[in-house]
Amino acid sequence: MDDTGNGYVIRRMERTELDFALKLAATEGWNPGLRDADAFWAADPEGFHLGLLDGRPAASISAVRYLDEDGAPALDFIGLYIVVPGLRGHGYGLRLWDHALAGLKAPTVGLDSVLAQQDTYRKDGFEVSRRNCRYEGRFDAGKALPAGVRPLAEFPLAEALAYDRRCFPARREAFLRAWLTLPGHTALGLERGGGLAGFGVIRPCGVGSKIGPLFADDDAAASALFQGLCASAPLLPVYFDVPMPHAGAVRLAESHGMRPVFETGRMYRGPAPEIDLGREFGVTSFELG
Repeated sequence: MDDTGNGYVIRRMERTELDFALKLAATEGWNPGLRDADAFWAADPEGFHLGLLDGRPAASISAVRYLDEDGAPALDFIGLYIVVPGLRGHGYGLRLWDHALAGLKAPTVGLDSVLAQQDTYRKDGFEVSRRNCRYEGRFDAGKALPAGVRPLAEFPLAEALAYDRRCFPARREAFLRAWLTLPGHTALGLERGGGLAGFGVIRPCGVGSKIGPLFADDDAAASALFQGLCASAPLLPVYFDVPMPHAGAVRLAESHGMRPVFETGRMYRGPAPEIDLGREFGVTSFELG
């Protein structure tokens, strides 16, 4: 616990307080998933911090730590950085930010930032690596799954974990075990040549449903998974977070009549991690990477 004085205290969140942080995110228009807290907490139960003013929540931040196969720090990711409206402009968020970053040990720290905040993050050594864009669209649910697309649970979990590791720069097994199986989440895989050629997840959010991640070998595989996920959407509209340097991902969204509604910049302090961008068609989460 960090007592910063003047009635302001910083400490790690308890599990129920993560629900509060996600409610703050919802009020900011970030539209988190209805069960995101369960998977976020599984990723790193010590990675969520709260600033309290006179005992009441004033600010939140996540600083989730990811490890490599040897258990060494590989990537840290910042998210849910929000100060309660009415308490902004007093330095509570900055003190929480400094506290969270001080505990991170990985060579690279990442975050997704709206355009208006990117200059602020640059002051702490972050640089934009790429643009991400959230697309919105409406689709007919209940259609049959495309050929080869079936529930991801029918594939060995090890295949999904290995595929994810090609597209994400660290291990995140605990997160994925939750993300793929939470109530309301639909996870689909594509079989090709006897193996897994990609997978994706769609989940219910405060407004509509959101796809993420969507990882696939190529445009055709991504299209089949995308159609299967949209047909499985629990709520409309559907949102899809696209890494803009991947032309195939942009084509996938726009060919289905989706329109851009929100943009972030993926920023890193330290070397940008190496991933197979050609297989990343949809971002998992702006909060956790």
